[in-house]
Amino acid sequence: MRLLLLLCLMFFTQGVIAQDDLLKLLGKDTTLSRKVNGTFKSTHLINLQSNETVFKKSLDFFISHRFGAIGKSSNATSTYHNLWGFDEVSDIRIAFEYGITDRFTTGFSRSKYKENWELLGKYRLLEQTIDNRIPVSVTFFGNLALSTYQDLRVRFDQPSKKAEAERRLSYVTQLIISKKFSTRLSIALHPTFIHHNFVFPPDESNAYALGIGGRLKMTHTISVVMDYVYNFGELRKPGNDNGYYNPLGAGIEIETGGHVFSIMFTNAYALIENEFITSTVDTWRKGGIRFSFNISRNFILSKSAKKKV
Repeated sequence: MRLLLLLCLMFFTQGVIAQDDLLKLLGKDTTLSRKVNGTFKSTHLINLQSNETVFKKSLDFFISHRFGAIGKSSNATSTYHNLWGFDEVSDIRIAFEYGITDRFTTGFSRSKYKENWELLGKYRLLEQTIDNRIPVSVTFFGNLALSTYQDLRVRFDQPSKKAEAERRLSYVTQLIISKKFSTRLSIALHPTFIHHNFVFPPDESNAYALGIGGRLKMTHTISVVMDYVYNFGELRKPGNDNGYYNPLGAGIEIETGGHVFSIMFTNAYALIENEFITSTVDTWRKGGIRFSFNISRNFILSKSAKKKV
């Protein structure tokens, strides 16, 4: 928690220093200030989103795969019989994201966990500039997810199919405040609000969290990436011993031309923000670590579309 506060202070200090410059920018052309490119190389870190959007008229095909727990988890003890989790699958997500403009991305995905169908949008509100007149990038991310999973524990007597569908919906609203400190180091903060239309008591429908993620470039093509999410709700606050844990992930990101391939470890079970932030029930300390990978492939659908730098 102290690390989160320290990094928040770093961001806000930068903002105060550049406040006068930002005020001068209001109502003026900023094209003379070159924008910072490639804060992150993919639209995702480990679990969390990055500030990156898909360029105009480009399509990003994104596959995520999460295996079972390597050690003892909330529901099993992995051994050589299941190859320490590699014989199991906790979640799989397939997503398509399209760049409406360079700053606005929309897309949809389907994930195995709770059979979630996701509609998402991402928009760059502010973009960091090289001369530091705009010291950080600010990106808005939001989604709507519909779960089609049939939970036998729930018995509903809904008056209509519309009411039944509404109770299956969940929403995420998130700001991604990122800064590229150098050619090697980038850090992002993720204040997040999550709402589920239906939860089991004593759970709460609304959840508030703060994520932090970073990327450290090691070579021209290889980087180390990490992220962590802190939940503020009493039910999931660390130390309350209610069976919930904050998701933590670390891994390596490899760029190979039009592909970005990430291999990582995390205690999170699910792959979309609606679920992994509020439903992580495993911890690194007890072996609830899952091997995962992401593959991102960018397709340029028009000659006028840009390539990611």
